[in-house]
Amino acid sequence: MDDRNPRPQKRLRTDPNLVEIQAERSDSHIPLGSPPSVLIPPAEPPSPTSPCLKPLPPHVLLLALPALLLHPPTHEKYPLSLFLSLRALRLCLQLPALAPDVECHAWTAFVEVGMRVIKSGFCKTGQHDWTIGLEEEVEKAIGKGLLLAQKHPVLRHLRHHLSLLSAHFAFYKSNTRFARAVLRRLISTFVPSDPPTIVYAAHLALVTQLTSSPPASQHSHGNGTNESIYLHPHTNPPEVQASLTALTNLSAIAAQNQHFSMVKLVAVLRLRVLVAAEMWDMVGDALQAAEKLLLLAFDDSDGVKEGGQESGVKREGSEFLSRSYSITSQEVHDSAASQFRSQTPPHTEPDDKARTTQPHADAKDPQDDPLTAALSVHTLMLGIIYHTHGGRARAAEPRLAALHSLMDSGAPVGGVHSDGLVEVPLSPHPPIHLRVSHPRVIFLLTFLISAVAKRDPVGRRPKKKVFAESGIVSCREGRDEDGGRAVEINVPPWSSHGDVETIDQTTLRIEADLLCELAAVSIQRCDFDAAGKHLDTVVAHTRTHGFFSEYAPRVTLHYAHLAHAIGDTDRAGTCYRVAAYLDGAGPVGTAGTNTSGFVAAAARAGEALLRIGLAAKQAAPSTTSDPPTVTDEQSHAPYLDESTVALAEDAIARCSACTSAPLPALAELLSAALSPSQIIRSKSLLKHALALSGSAGDNHMRALVLAVVGAQYVHTAPEHAMEVLAVCETLGAGMGASEKKPVSTEAEPRTEKGASICGMGNAALRLWVGERFLELFKRTGKEKRVQKQEEFNALYRSAVDAVRTVTDVS
Repeated sequence: MDDRNPRPQKRLRTDPNLVEIQAERSDSHIPLGSPPSVLIPPAEPPSPTSPCLKPLPPHVLLLALPALLLHPPTHEKYPLSLFLSLRALRLCLQLPALAPDVECHAWTAFVEVGMRVIKSGFCKTGQHDWTIGLEEEVEKAIGKGLLLAQKHPVLRHLRHHLSLLSAHFAFYKSNTRFARAVLRRLISTFVPSDPPTIVYAAHLALVTQLTSSPPASQHSHGNGTNESIYLHPHTNPPEVQASLTALTNLSAIAAQNQHFSMVKLVAVLRLRVLVAAEMWDMVGDALQAAEKLLLLAFDDSDGVKEGGQESGVKREGSEFLSRSYSITSQEVHDSAASQFRSQTPPHTEPDDKARTTQPHADAKDPQDDPLTAALSVHTLMLGIIYHTHGGRARAAEPRLAALHSLMDSGAPVGGVHSDGLVEVPLSPHPPIHLRVSHPRVIFLLTFLISAVAKRDPVGRRPKKKVFAESGIVSCREGRDEDGGRAVEINVPPWSSHGDVETIDQTTLRIEADLLCELAAVSIQRCDFDAAGKHLDTVVAHTRTHGFFSEYAPRVTLHYAHLAHAIGDTDRAGTCYRVAAYLDGAGPVGTAGTNTSGFVAAAARAGEALLRIGLAAKQAAPSTTSDPPTVTDEQSHAPYLDESTVALAEDAIARCSACTSAPLPALAELLSAALSPSQIIRSKSLLKHALALSGSAGDNHMRALVLAVVGAQYVHTAPEHAMEVLAVCETLGAGMGASEKKPVSTEAEPRTEKGASICGMGNAALRLWVGERFLELFKRTGKEKRVQKQEEFNALYRSAVDAVRTVTDVS
């Protein structure tokens, strides 16, 4: 076979007539079958010194075509490249007298290309006839390839690779038991001479399958969505324990081989498994070990000095406040500066809380080492989640600052590694190419974690709201007006459509979470119109993209909180019950309170507080202003019926079983509400709730606890009650403060109490506190203060009535 159109060799003169003829051919679209005389001048006999090209053997050319035709799944010719690759491999396998190694390589390549087609969903749409029966062909190809590899010891490396492909294919087909058995059998057959690359790959594949679920269906939503296995982590204790054992074995092998990069990876994977399984009692040690390996060190001390006293705060006390169950002035002001600390960066000193240990001389800078940067980002995120979950705001703040610093450097999201691939060096062997979370997902997830970690809604521009709004804008920048992808996602070329859809679905869920956070902070800051719009947006967003059922309990809980805040008690009670039902909570008083989650516990607590408040309001005219007296230890509030007490006890059990803040503080608050006559026990419970809310940096919850505390001291310690209620009123005013407006030079009539400059805040809370102030002022005979407080109360009452009037009209 002669080459009619050879490429011009270097230093050979080119005939200008040939260039003109070829240009004319391209312009006139001459078909490939044109006579050679049109394309080239008469060829002269080749000289003995000119190179002579030999045709490639057919099997070599056909095996090389899939790599030459490789396109990423975002390319418009991606389906065509897969079709041509499969066609080339089928032709190769039809050639006669193939060598065993060539045939085995062909079967392996067919399995790889076929699995890309299957994971892309082309077999399920019915639009591609060339994919009919492909799943059966891939299964047969795996068997034939393994049979050849077992017959020829020289193909041992292909046998390992085909075993991994077989496990992946079985796992994708939801045959998890067979997939894990294949991997365990493969691991047991390794010998010391096997390369560590395949050994580590087998262990990592086993860990992945033990800690995740296979995709339920490739088109569960009807729009080509391919659910990722990473969206459904396992919490089954036997499988979690098996994954931890597999990670321990992998870490031992890596340490024995002195592959410390793999040791770091295993430490972060162990931390991730524990967080996903919600094994919080083991997360602390795993987090400390991972941070130590990555040269990250943080001082998690609470900053409390001897005597439970913080620097710069003077303890005020009285004889009746010195008991262990009493709430002192110091405890009221503990974490009072949390609002200021959450809005300002920590001061950096050599011994600061957020210090980072100096790396060793041979350690790489995280910005220069993509693997270290990726592992550091994941560890910092998991650490923030762990400490935020436990209500330790001071421990989460330095990690959040370190995460922002690392993300601002661009190390985890930019450069040549923007497709989410990092190399795990295994010197002197070839490295493992590891696919971590995509940089776009990491970038958006930073906004979400920051919004969740910032619990404080007090201030003119609370960080929670800022991060949520910025994250939503970033999520929407990558989509066009029709909801499609406006920015091409850079993924590895061997990825499938399912991998791209996974990134898109994750981005959509992050946007839904950010909308929920924005709705929550709007409710806390009494911006009810904005909260309603955000909730309507998240409902439309989740319904459009087909995962509303996943967010239905949470969205319903937000609607309950909104109705509760504006005074629509009937709608609030209904939404609370619906949210608990959607989250799996059974009837009140039934066993199995641990089967449901955070939403059910919060919904039961919200409904209990709603009913307790309504009962107290109805019983208010018949109650006296005398201080409560101590009665029987088992007695509850006399105005609560049996159903309300049972509901409150169910909520207490659920909140106590959950360690996620602020549920433990809610459990203490409900327990105190059930026993108002037990002064000592009630004060002890409220003291614990105040400490928990202060430690979590949750000033919204802290204001509620302070209101109850102040009511307890109205009769016994009026001065202390005034101090507690003043802090509560300050927090209520801050939950709705608007941004500063420029002062006009023209003389304008000032509205009363500067309402045009600052928002009203939590008007209902400020009205309740104002009524307590009015009661104390009347008792002490301060007429001027009484008159002034009545004016404030009228302003607050008008704001509350205005909200309820708008709600009734709508």
